[in-house]
Amino acid sequence: MGQIFKRYRQEAGLSVEKIENDTKISQRMILAVENDNYKILPDDLYGRNIIKTYAQYLSLDYNRLLKIYDEIRRKLTVGHEKNPGKKEMRVYLTPQRVRNIVILGVVLILLIYFSFQIWQIYQPPRLNVFQPEKNLITDQSFIEVSGKTEKEARVFINGKEVFIDTQGNFKADLDLQKGMNLLKISAMKKHSQESVVYREVLVQ
Repeated sequence: MGQIFKRYRQEAGLSVEKIENDTKISQRMILAVENDNYKILPDDLYGRNIIKTYAQYLSLDYNRLLKIYDEIRRKLTVGHEKNPGKKEMRVYLTPQRVRNIVILGVVLILLIYFSFQIWQIYQPPRLNVFQPEKNLITDQSFIEVSGKTEKEARVFINGKEVFIDTQGNFKADLDLQKGMNLLKISAMKKHSQESVVYREVLVQ
């Protein structure tokens, strides 16, 4: 249909600019009609009015052209419905949606934070034993046990609690018996699991 408009316009020696001035139809819409680019044209009444006005200006049978135009628009609409995957998705970011997104983000951050805190509570504390070293052999009847843990923890040596300072350091003297001595050094926080380190000390 666009070739009909274009051919008659050129035969009449009319420019797109003159038609725009005479009909008040924008050059963009005129060129869209002539190039059969109907997606640019407005829908329904406005699109039909452009076709009718342009046809009347060129002294064409606008009723016949409107029927052609309606058929073209119908086919375009049907083709669009048959390809739902090609539909344009428009996302409108309203203030309410922005607020909901912000609230959701804050809630997620808080959930992650509290989940980490709970995980920390149940995790066993770190426990490093400096003395005695592993598989120690000695002729002494006592030994010094020292190490470091988290300051919130409690430390036990063979079931007896020992003092720890504000930095988590602990130190205690332990009597040994002749032969093999098994030392169990453990640390735990309230509600946490227990961290355990074993040391074997042989007294000759």
